[in-house]
Amino acid sequence: YAPAKIRERFDYLVKSGLKGSGDYGMFAFGAYNGVTANRPEDNDSLHIVSRITYPFKLKNGQIIEAAIQGFTGSNKITTTSAKTKNGLVAFKDNRVAATLVVYPQPWGFQSEWTWGTGPQFQSSDTSIRQQNLTGGYVQSMYYIKFGKQTLIPFTRYQYYKGGKKHEVDARSYIVSEWEIGAEWQPIPNFELVAMYTVSSRTFQDAALPINSQTGRLLRLQAQFNF
Repeated sequence: YAPAKIRERFDYLVKSGLKGSGDYGMFAFGAYNGVTANRPEDNDSLHIVSRITYPFKLKNGQIIEAAIQGFTGSNKITTTSAKTKNGLVAFKDNRVAATLVVYPQPWGFQSEWTWGTGPQFQSSDTSIRQQNLTGGYVQSMYYIKFGKQTLIPFTRYQYYKGGKKHEVDARSYIVSEWEIGAEWQPIPNFELVAMYTVSSRTFQDAALPINSQTGRLLRLQAQFNF
């Protein structure tokens, strides 16, 4: 749902090439019982999800969007040799997140951060326990328009500490990454993104209870829009 005045702002973001989150309106609410793609439902618990967002338009034409969202539910964990505390196999899955976007006109900034609780592998005794989790990213970018083409160079930092419920043993992660890249749109229906990442990751499960890695990688993505 979104009032007509707010819908105009969402439509402007899309038409101007700044994208935006208007496909879901100003307020969204949903319920689903799937645990993840390509897996049958393993419990009778519903996931409930909701989001509210509001785009502010300043006198100079700058649009700033703030949002808060969250979900709650339950998941069963696929385990190997990991022990679960008190024999539990179903865990609560609760998250809340805040988002702030300053759309690039031409400078831009965006950030989203999540807090919650969920299952996480513990290397100290190879168990899976309910643990707090947190993570998010901050990103700055610059919008360049030349002719019918657009170029958006950006830099981003992202961090996550917690378990990943869809991975075996609710694998434990500590992720810290710096990224720099650019999105080039030669025509409205085609985008090319190049991104260079410097990463430090610790990910642990029953098979690898001690596992920290660092590395660098280059990602390339081509996307056709319809």
